[in-house]
Amino acid sequence: MKDLRTKITATYLILALTIVIGVSAVLSWTAESFIEERLVQDIGRQAEWVLLTLKRDSTLTLAEHDRHIREIASIENLRITLINDEGSVLYDSEIPIDKLQTVENHLNRPEVQQSLVRSLGWNVRQSATVGHDFLYVAKRVPLPPRLDSFRSVKFVRLSMPFEDVQDRITRMRINIFVAGFLVLIVVLGVSIVVSRRISNPMVSIAQAVERIRAGNLDEHIPVTSHDEIGQVARAINELVDKLKADIVQLRKLEKVRSEFLGNVSHELRTPIFAIQGFIETLLNGAVDDPSVNRSFLEKAQSHSHRLDALLKDLIDISHIESGEMKMSFRYFRLNEFLENIGKDFHHVAEQKKIRLNLSLATQEGTEVFGDKERLGQVLSNLIDNALKYNRAAGEVTVAASEEEGKIRLSVTDTGVGIAQEHLPRIFERFYRVDKDRSRELGGTGLGLAIVKHIVEAHKSSVTVESSEGVGSVFSFTLRTN
Repeated sequence: MKDLRTKITATYLILALTIVIGVSAVLSWTAESFIEERLVQDIGRQAEWVLLTLKRDSTLTLAEHDRHIREIASIENLRITLINDEGSVLYDSEIPIDKLQTVENHLNRPEVQQSLVRSLGWNVRQSATVGHDFLYVAKRVPLPPRLDSFRSVKFVRLSMPFEDVQDRITRMRINIFVAGFLVLIVVLGVSIVVSRRISNPMVSIAQAVERIRAGNLDEHIPVTSHDEIGQVARAINELVDKLKADIVQLRKLEKVRSEFLGNVSHELRTPIFAIQGFIETLLNGAVDDPSVNRSFLEKAQSHSHRLDALLKDLIDISHIESGEMKMSFRYFRLNEFLENIGKDFHHVAEQKKIRLNLSLATQEGTEVFGDKERLGQVLSNLIDNALKYNRAAGEVTVAASEEEGKIRLSVTDTGVGIAQEHLPRIFERFYRVDKDRSRELGGTGLGLAIVKHIVEAHKSSVTVESSEGVGSVFSFTLRTN
């Protein structure tokens, strides 16, 4: 994360340096141009002042004019030159009057040529006489003064050492550099603060993630902001919580799977061992003993039926929980459906001397929506349990009634009942209230688990009411439209 801080700081500095250099260059160029233009305009006005002075003092002699102009030149630190339309120098504040004839023609000087086009011309170049750069400004004279000596004046040219201008520009550039340096210092400080504010939470997140990767799933990243960093911290916390939940669920599933395999192996082992025992006994000679051979075969057959029922229930519960069991929902007539199921169990109920009743409070043409085959499996399991765990001369009642736009189906028995502490777990796979009696009666331990899944697939749930020694009521609802 130190690299992140360095990158953020470097990015701010590079950006600031680029901006400062660019702005400084633009400011320097703009200021330099402004100073030069302003200076040219000032010198141009001074040229007008010189010309106005010549016009106003027309009564002065040439010597007096010379002295006057030299005073102006000295005060303003300027060199004043008067040039006629042919380019000949009529007067120069730096050259004695008697030597003006030796001065070369000035008509082709850049500033003079510019003044012919736009009244005021200027140029910077090195002076041939002193060897330094000078600023030359030429002002075209529209009406020359009424003086014999200066009647032919066409241009007033003023010049000054350009070092003065350069000094001003240099001072300005130094000020810009100092200001830019101060800006860089401020940006550096801001970038350090910002980089720490950005990187510190990321450092904390990275350290927390490292601890999470090491296996500490109790690690929680504090969310201190609502920006992207806060969103990252929140997302990591949610992922860790989900991971913890998934791990808990996986452990639970692993425990369930382990228990399931143990229960399956135990449930399969019991009838298989029993069948093997009866067959071995018969093979060892009991097959020729009429007093036991038929009994052993009937017991072996009973255990084989139990084994077959267990395998069928295992296949069903596997298909249900894996989602492979497909439901075929449609409308069908309820009363006819319940009457047929009652007929299927009539003979079993008579054998057990239990009275099987149908209590149908629904109209003859009432239809419900569901998978008829799977609902038949549900009621068959409930009725079968009600018959198995009933008392002698007991009753089992299958009822249907209308309830708030739905149909409630219930199976009531007068059997042994279920203790309250067992009720929350009776729908678990292989859970038995009385294990010995359940196996003795041929139960697989999966019937109620299958009932629960099928009913829930119909967007309903199974409710149980039971009292020990009184009996139990299992019920659920189906929709009619």
